Amino acid sequence: MTYTDAFNELEPLYTGSFEKDDEVKISADRDSLMFRLRRIAYTSPNDSKRFTDKQVLELLEAAALAEQTLSEQHERIRYLETLSITDELTGLLNRRGFQKELDRTLNRAERNGDQGVLVICDMNHFKSINDTYGHLAGDNVLKEVANKLQSHCRKSDYVARLSGDEFAVLMPNTPPTKVSAIVGKLNKVLNLLVVRWGKHEIPVSVSVGHEEYTASSTANQLLHQADKAMYHSKGSKLTSPGSKNIYLEGSSF
Repeated sequence: MTYTDAFNELEPLYTGSFEKDDEVKISADRDSLMFRLRRIAYTSPNDSKRFTDKQVLELLEAAALAEQTLSEQHERIRYLETLSITDELTGLLNRRGFQKELDRTLNRAERNGDQGVLVICDMNHFKSINDTYGHLAGDNVLKEVANKLQSHCRKSDYVARLSGDEFAVLMPNTPPTKVSAIVGKLNKVLNLLVVRWGKHEIPVSVSVGHEEYTASSTANQLLHQADKAMYHSKGSKLTSPGSKNIYLEGSSF
């Protein structure tokens, strides 16, 4: 039972037994409550001088308030911690939050021999979206890409926006035999995405690279190799004859 529960239970039991001059007035003023708590605490009870019902109720009231204050502080701390690791635009993990989960995942892999994969996704022609349709349209495209990633990943995966138009997905406990199919599906889903903006339809083009990790992988090594694979994909995509060249000079709303 918490102090708050005890206070709530005792209040109706004791209130009716107080004399008129001894009426309890519940105060929300913290300084007053803490003063009363200290005053009571410094009074040593003995056989001839016991705590009165009023003093007991005051102690419970002060303890309940302290408990509530601590709970509110903990909630505030958790909220601030969430803000510090969350990307404001997309609601995904930011780079700091992702790095934290990546380190945890690799430490767990080292202990347990887990395997998984890191996927890096980088948008192509994103500057052209901003230049052609405006930054609000670009923000909307980023949010749609983030939503698409989240909806096609497991709850146990960690999805992040690492920088402006670069995303990452860490997939723990993913067998090597399933990696190609999973990454291929993400690649297809993202590159089939078309975002509506006003009267316009903005096709999305994304380069995807990945690297599997084992018990011996390090964070820097894994990020470097996944980045390298992504840039290899980007180079192939941008130079291939069938690559998308979707943004026309002089386009307007």
